[in-house]
Amino acid sequence: MKSNAKPIWVAGILLLTLSTFFYACKKEVSATGGDIPTGNTKFSIYLTDGPLDFEKVLIDIQQIAVKIDTCHRNHDADHNHSGCDDDHDQQNSNCEIWDTLSIRPGIYDLLTLRNGLDTLLASGFILNGKIERIKFTLGDSNSVQADSVVYPLKLVNNQHFVYVNVGREHLDSLSSNNFQLYLDFDLARSIRYINGQYWLKPVLKPFGRHSSGEIEGKIRPAHSFGMIKAYNATDTAFALPKNEGEFKIRGLKEGTYSLFIDGINGYKDTTINSVNVTRNRETKLGTILLHQ
Repeated sequence: MKSNAKPIWVAGILLLTLSTFFYACKKEVSATGGDIPTGNTKFSIYLTDGPLDFEKVLIDIQQIAVKIDTCHRNHDADHNHSGCDDDHDQQNSNCEIWDTLSIRPGIYDLLTLRNGLDTLLASGFILNGKIERIKFTLGDSNSVQADSVVYPLKLVNNQHFVYVNVGREHLDSLSSNNFQLYLDFDLARSIRYINGQYWLKPVLKPFGRHSSGEIEGKIRPAHSFGMIKAYNATDTAFALPKNEGEFKIRGLKEGTYSLFIDGINGYKDTTINSVNVTRNRETKLGTILLHQ
């Protein structure tokens, strides 16, 4: 009997390990691309960056929550969010509930998410309804790096959250009850330097790929450029090109823009006017040559 005890014990551990492995795999598949449970919607949020001229911007993201109106659907008309702004929320009916999405909490270097790059920030199943708002919760380990020196980035009023209103045009419908949205973390509006201290008050811009356009191009020669700004009377967005000069600005409303390029190292600033942006399309400018 003694000689059989060890093999039985080992077999039991192996069976338990395999069961746990297959359960974990099944759970992962269902959370990322499997069948959507009855009465639920799959919702995914991608994070991208409206950059600023730092070496790194490290943001401590801890939680993403979603406000749903279970009495309406996402194709219904948007309605006013009475009592709701970036800093406040208000329950306007018994139909409205908050739910959290799965997220990997931790520190994200936002400058790795520029020029058309993004990362899946949060995803999960929520009750069917109209997606109204997102609550973005931060931790305290925020910082910026400039000239190889890391500086703490303090939250204005020690406020660890910001609300983002969501409209129909911000949601991309991938399939039945399967939606995604992009959040542009606008660093140019989010970070301020006051009295020797960097301060953070997040400004997040939601957009959908189907309802917004993009501008892309390449600036030459190398090391002749700084920040780029696309702007018109109602919309402004920024880009920080890669070393080779490639840039992409996403999430632009349909319209006509001017593109300002900050010339550095002896090169002149350049403005390109009448850049037309169409929803769900890329406006390709090709190579832009700066002059001294």
